[in-house]
Order: sequence, then structure tokens, then C-alpha cells
Amino acid sequence: MVKRIKLMADYTCYPIWGIDEIANISPENLPLTVETIRRLDAWAKLFDGSLNWDDPGGKSLWSEQDAQFFGQEGVSLWHQLCRELSPDYEVYYFSDGALIRHPDELNT
Repeated sequence: MVKRIKLMADYTCYPIWGIDEIANISPENLPLTVETIRRLDAWAKLFDGSLNWDDPGGKSLWSEQDAQFFGQEGVSLWHQLCRELSPDYEVYYFSDGALIRHPDELNT
């Protein structure tokens, strides 16, 4: 049976989550390259840096360029996860409130 996971950043968490089972998944528990795990960790830390921890409900600390880079790196990581985990996993990407399965959905 194919396992379904999603790439989704959340504060102070690994950016990989189960879909059928709500669980935060450590990248080290998946058959990923060391480089991909390093990129996932860096992406998660970048997301943590967007939050003003003294005023969590306040404005993001990111510039527009930071947010754009984060989105581009997220899509790149999603494609990398799809390549490394196929065919045993279906990898989704959570972006802007939508759960995306196919790259064509990013343009709609």
C-alpha cells in the first residue's frame, strides 16, 4: 500500500506529516538522502524564523523576497521528495491553505 505524506511547514516541527495518520514524521525515518534531509531542516528553520516569537499574532518577520524564496524552496523540496520516495509514497504539498498533489495545481 502506498503511504501518503505531505510537505508542510509548521513552527518547531519537522516539515513532513502523515495524511492518513496525523503524525509529524522525522525525515530521518524516511529513505531520503542526507542532502535532502539537510535541506528539509534548513527549510523548517527558515519557517521558524518568520515568526515574531514575542508577538506571534503580529506581522511576519519576512521580507517579500524571504517569502518568495521559502515558497520556491518548498516546491523544489516537494519535487525532490517525490523523486526520492516514489513509488512507495504519494507526496503532497501544503501551500497557501491548499493540499496540492500535482504541480499543475500550483498555477490555478
